[in-house]
Amino acid sequence: MTVQYDNLTPLYDQVKRLILGDLKTGHCRSGTYLPSETELCEHYGVSRITLRRAVTELCAEGYLRRVHGKGTLVTEPKLKQTLVSLTGFTESLASLGHSVSYRVLEKGSHAPPEGVMERLQATADDDVVGIRRLLLVDGRPLTIEELYFLRSRYEKAIDPVMKGGSFNEALKTFYGEQPTAAERTINVDAPSPNECELLACPPSQPVYRIEKLVIGRRKSPISLSILVTPSNRVTYSISA
Repeated sequence: MTVQYDNLTPLYDQVKRLILGDLKTGHCRSGTYLPSETELCEHYGVSRITLRRAVTELCAEGYLRRVHGKGTLVTEPKLKQTLVSLTGFTESLASLGHSVSYRVLEKGSHAPPEGVMERLQATADDDVVGIRRLLLVDGRPLTIEELYFLRSRYEKAIDPVMKGGSFNEALKTFYGEQPTAAERTINVDAPSPNECELLACPPSQPVYRIEKLVIGRRKSPISLSILVTPSNRVTYSISA
């Protein structure tokens, strides 16, 4: 399909939409390279300048990536998450039409990592449940989560979470509890070998590390999550 020169929409924008259409229909699949500039210009009926502007914008938006000496690679588009949202991963991604599931990696109620007890306002007698799980979106790994909460407060949530369910949904179902606030700390660093294996990402790929403390209606901590996500798979936004 070629662009319409009698259309008021700029030519480069028309080309962007046509390329996106090819991506969505599977004509150009992720992990493959676009045809050459000459072929694309002929296919869409535009000049190299117009094509390059369209491709440059699609690269900036995360749909494509230029690889020196090889061409333009079709990438997985980034998922968008709002940092100030109280909605859980499962709910927010499912609302966008994605298939979301969890695979439990580890569970324990031993001594949690340093700082977890303090963040959860736990005492020495409290039993802290720790569940490490892998979040899969549309069947692909997106995030490793270490989830911590007090057994004495939310014991009924353990079984649903261990079966791959949403922690937020379990809170709502068994306790009528909903988050009222969340504190997040975000850092960027390199993934560990184990994280590379689980997330199917190279060691050179930076990851976001987010510590998320969820607060309940009594202004007491509900849970603490430590989330690890490759930076090329998600875009975080902040709305004031």
